[in-house]
Amino acid sequence: MMFFLHYIIFTITSLIVFMFSSYLNFTYFFDMYKQWYFNDINDFQLYDFIIVGAGTAGATLTARLAKDGYKILLLEAGGAAPPFSDIPLLAPLIQNTPYDWQYITVPQQNACKGLKNNQSKWPMGKIFGGTGKLNYMLYVRGHPLDYDWFPNLIEPIKRNDDTMHINDLKWNTGLADIILKGLQELNQDIGNINDNFKNGFMKAQLFMENGKRWSTDKLLYKYLKNKLTIITHAHVEKVLMESNRAIGVQFIALNKTFKAIAKRDVILCAGAIGTPKILMLSGIGPKKHLEDLKINVIKDLPVGQHLVDHVLTGIDLVMLNTSTSFSMTSTLSPMSVLNYFLFGKGPWTFTGVEVLGTFHSSMQKNRSSTPDLQIMVMPLGLSRDNGVVLKEAMGISDEVYNEYFAPNSHKNTITIAPVLLHPKSEGQIKLRSNNSFELPLIDPKYFSNKDDIETLIDGLQFIKKLVETNAMKSIGAYIYKKHFPGCENETFDSIKYWECYIQYLTLTSYHPAGTCRMGDVVDQMFKVYGTKNLYVVDASVLPFLPSGNINAAIIMLAEKAAHIIKQNTKVHVNYTKCSKSYNYYYIFNH
Repeated sequence: MMFFLHYIIFTITSLIVFMFSSYLNFTYFFDMYKQWYFNDINDFQLYDFIIVGAGTAGATLTARLAKDGYKILLLEAGGAAPPFSDIPLLAPLIQNTPYDWQYITVPQQNACKGLKNNQSKWPMGKIFGGTGKLNYMLYVRGHPLDYDWFPNLIEPIKRNDDTMHINDLKWNTGLADIILKGLQELNQDIGNINDNFKNGFMKAQLFMENGKRWSTDKLLYKYLKNKLTIITHAHVEKVLMESNRAIGVQFIALNKTFKAIAKRDVILCAGAIGTPKILMLSGIGPKKHLEDLKINVIKDLPVGQHLVDHVLTGIDLVMLNTSTSFSMTSTLSPMSVLNYFLFGKGPWTFTGVEVLGTFHSSMQKNRSSTPDLQIMVMPLGLSRDNGVVLKEAMGISDEVYNEYFAPNSHKNTITIAPVLLHPKSEGQIKLRSNNSFELPLIDPKYFSNKDDIETLIDGLQFIKKLVETNAMKSIGAYIYKKHFPGCENETFDSIKYWECYIQYLTLTSYHPAGTCRMGDVVDQMFKVYGTKNLYVVDASVLPFLPSGNINAAIIMLAEKAAHIIKQNTKVHVNYTKCSKSYNYYYIFNH
C-alpha cells in the first residue's frame, strides 16, 4: 500500500513539474515574440542614463533615478515575470528554465565530486526582477563589520515600505520551535538578529508581501509612464567607449543590433557574472586575456578576478523518528491551494528555510569579529521529492542520488546545512571567446584554500551537537550514518571522512560576488577606474561577502549608489552647463 501511494505521489509530482516547466517555456517565448511583433525600438536613441540589468540592484537603482525625472533606458536580457512566478513554493521550479541563465562552473578539482562532472550549477535570474525572482527570499542584514569597507553604507538598509517588504515566516512545520530550543541548550542567542544586527538564530524573515514573493522590480511600476523605457529580451554585447568615456551600449533585440546613447552615465547591474563579461567584451579587463581573444584593450583591470561564493553542505544529513508537517501530499492538497490563493497563507508561502543564524567556529578566537558560519534549517531535502526537482536543481549525479539519497525517500529527512560565510578560496571568470552569446568560464576554485574545509567541518560538528540536545532527541533526531559515495574508505565521523564528505557534497548558496570589487575595479563612487561615465552597481563590487544571504545587502548597495550617482550628476550639471556635447561620430561609424 505504501509503495502504491509513493508511486502515485511521484507520478503526480512529476506531471506537475513537467506541466509547469512547459508553461514557463511557453510564457517565455510568447513574451519574446510579443515584443518582436508589438514593440518598436529606435536606434541611436538618447537617454540620460542607460542601466544594464533589471535585477535586485538594477531595479532599485532605476527606481531611485526615475524618481528624479531622468530619462532612463533599462535593458534586461530576460523577459517579464510570468503569472504564478511570485508563489514562494515554486522557486526551485523556475530554475533550469529560460528564466534562468543556467550558469554552470568548470569542473572543480577539490570540490563538487558528487555533482555531475564535478560542476556546480549556479542559477541566476534571466527575468525582469533578476535573481530576486527565483531565490529563496531570505532577508538577512549581516554583521556591522561586513560593511567597514564603505563608511555609512548600512544607513540605507531600513525596513521601509518604499524600499522593501519584509515579513516574518508565515508558515512552518513546527520544526523551527524545536530547533530554536535545541540552540538555546547550546547557549546560542535567540531573537531577531536583523533588528539586533548581531549573531544568533531566528525564524526566517522573507521578502514577501501578502504571502507572495516581493522583489525590487515592483519599485518600478509607478514610473512606467514617466521617462523610463524598459526593453526586455535585450542582449547587451558591449559598452560603447569613446577613448575612455562610456557613451552608450550596443545590444541585440528583435533579432537586430541597436545602439543607445547615454548623455550622462552607463551603469552595469548585470550581476557578478554578467557585469565582468560585458566589461571584458568592451575592452576593460585583464590585458593578456583580452589580447588573446583579439579584443581591443581600453583599460587593464582585474575584472573577473577574486570570485567568491558562499558554500554549503549537509543536505539530508539529519533524520527524524517523527514526521514533519511538510510533505508532497499536504502541499498538493486542495486546502493548501485554496489557503494560498484566498488568504495568502499556508505551505505555498514557504520557500524551504525555517530557521537561520550565524555563529563563530571554534577556530575563531575573536568573538567580536564577523561570524564565519551560518546555519540554515530546512524541513526537507533531496530525498523527499523523489529526485524530481531538487536533484536536478543542484546537479547531483544519478549515481550519488540513487545510492545515498533515494533509500530515504520514505523516511523523515531534514537538512541542517552549515554555510561558509567568508571563504578564503577565490576563483575567476573568463570569456570563452569574443562572442557575446557564449556563456563565460566560471571557476570558483572551491576549497583551493584548505582552511575553508576545516571551517565547514566545524559547522558539521556544531550540527552533531545540536542533534544531541534534549529538544532534538524529543523528535528522535539522529545523524544519517551511511557513507557518502566516494568516501567509503574513510572511517565514518572521522575528520578525514568529513573532509571527503564536504568535497563530494559541495553546493553553492547562490551568492557569487567580488568580480569587479571595489578598490580593484571600481572606486568608492562605483565608477570604473580609468574611465568616465561608467559605473558598476551589483554584487560584483563587493570586496567581501556579507555574513548571510546577500539580497538585502545588494538593495542597500544600490540605494547608496543611487544617492552617489545623483549627487555626482548634480555637480556635473552645475559645472558643465556650457560644455559642448559628446562627439557621436565614433558611435555612428563603429
